[in-house]
Amino acid sequence: MKNTRKGFTFIELIIAAAISSLVLVGVFGILLTSNKQLDVIHAKMSLEESSREALFKMAQEIRQTSNNKITNNFGTPDVNAVQQTNTLIFIVPVPVPNAASLVDVNFDPLWADSIQYSLDEATNQILRTSTNLATNVTQQAVLADDVTALAFSRKTAAPELITITVSTQRTLSDGRNVPETPMQMTAQAEARNP
Repeated sequence: MKNTRKGFTFIELIIAAAISSLVLVGVFGILLTSNKQLDVIHAKMSLEESSREALFKMAQEIRQTSNNKITNNFGTPDVNAVQQTNTLIFIVPVPVPNAASLVDVNFDPLWADSIQYSLDEATNQILRTSTNLATNVTQQAVLADDVTALAFSRKTAAPELITITVSTQRTLSDGRNVPETPMQMTAQAEARNP
């Protein structure tokens, strides 16, 4: 009598399960690798956006000041006649001017706030500290996170032109640094007020 039952043998089932397991492990590995790569891409984009926004805000405020209203805490010039500092302090004019508050009796601009940009090395944040000169009220804001270095420089021949350099790098939860070497962004701003 002939056996008419059809089906898979036990060995065939074991082989099919092993092949399926290999395929699933491969797909899982690809998904895991692509997820890690997505984390890196997201971190880079976030760092670029944060740095660009901080540079824009700092440059915008520096343009409101006058060269002689920037505190000269720059170091001695190097061989290229460039002075550098890691903290910038300057005074900006009245933020919402009107006819009574824009200039004094000699038609000189009235200055309202003392601004300081600095890097808090404990938190790796760019801090903006603003002190109202009339009320002495101080406010502090964070402009960017994951900052490894902040530098302000100017040439002695053109002290009104400030170059801002920000270096950023983020450490992911798995210990990888993104990017591997800190990303550096630069902006320039000219102190334009008289």
